[in-house]
Amino acid sequence: MAIVRTMSELKIRAPPPSPIPTASGSRSAANETLSEFLENSLQVPDLTLPGAHSRHQPSPPEIDRHSLASRESGTVDSLLRSVRMFGAFRISYHGISGEELRSLVKEAARVFGVLEKRDTGFRQHYGVNREEIVWVRWRDERMEWARDYIGAQLYQSFSEKMDKVGSRLDAIAEEVGEILVENADKQGQRRLQREESVLSLYRYNHDNVMPQNPPPSTAEEESSACDYCLNLHLPSKQCEFFVQSKQGFWSFDAGPDTIIVTVGKRLEEWSSGEFKSVSGRIMYHPEDLKGCKASFSIELKWPSLTLYRSFKRNTYKKISLADQFLFALIAIFLYSIFLRFTW
Repeated sequence: MAIVRTMSELKIRAPPPSPIPTASGSRSAANETLSEFLENSLQVPDLTLPGAHSRHQPSPPEIDRHSLASRESGTVDSLLRSVRMFGAFRISYHGISGEELRSLVKEAARVFGVLEKRDTGFRQHYGVNREEIVWVRWRDERMEWARDYIGAQLYQSFSEKMDKVGSRLDAIAEEVGEILVENADKQGQRRLQREESVLSLYRYNHDNVMPQNPPPSTAEEESSACDYCLNLHLPSKQCEFFVQSKQGFWSFDAGPDTIIVTVGKRLEEWSSGEFKSVSGRIMYHPEDLKGCKASFSIELKWPSLTLYRSFKRNTYKKISLADQFLFALIAIFLYSIFLRFTW
């Protein structure tokens, strides 16, 4: 019976603990301090989830065209860091004036207007709001055919303006290419066959089009954009430039005062991955358009470079003044010996 009684006693529920009495004084002050600490430390911070792309990526640096042409060491270092890290950079003071660009855009609007009335196949469409005219600058049969549709007078004016802008973009691409080749750590064994650059003119239609962020692109577009050594983009208005890399999308603000240069796959492969290839797209925002129905941009696709170091400046060692003086002394000594034996 004692055992049964003991078991029954074990089954009795223990009474709840008595509450801790609150009291005034130092103990109450400690409770208030602890409560305040817990209240502050347990608050959940406001978190913002990232969107489809990150806009916190640092913008590529702006490279001064004049400093680029003179090969200033700081400018070259900035360019190399940018193409290795971002695969892109911007060129300011590029030499294409705002008046030249506005004049070209005015002619481009007329050309697109003429081509809209005829299904010529001369334009390429990307989605609902972007069209492209590929301008073959060496005037093959296709351009002769285009002149028949556009009209001789408009064709002549438009061609002159496109060629002028295109030649300046060509010169910039050549300068950038030489710098990259001169300073590449690794180079491919084969040379890329020299090809002509491709100049494209884009029109962005803004009527009843909702902006998408980032803008969609087709596989054909991305392949075409990357299948070059360099791509030079020149917008006609303030815009947002989207970059697609292996790490995802990022963007930065751009405008007609700078040329955006992106690295293509050919240059990345040639440099054994030292220079990162990316593809780039321009997007115009409604708040920046001020009622404009269409905007334009120009892109130069640079397919190949002179990919060898025969022109590299540091391959020829400079002879110091001390060495020159030593050579002069040796020459004088040998000449004096020659004269002594001839007398």
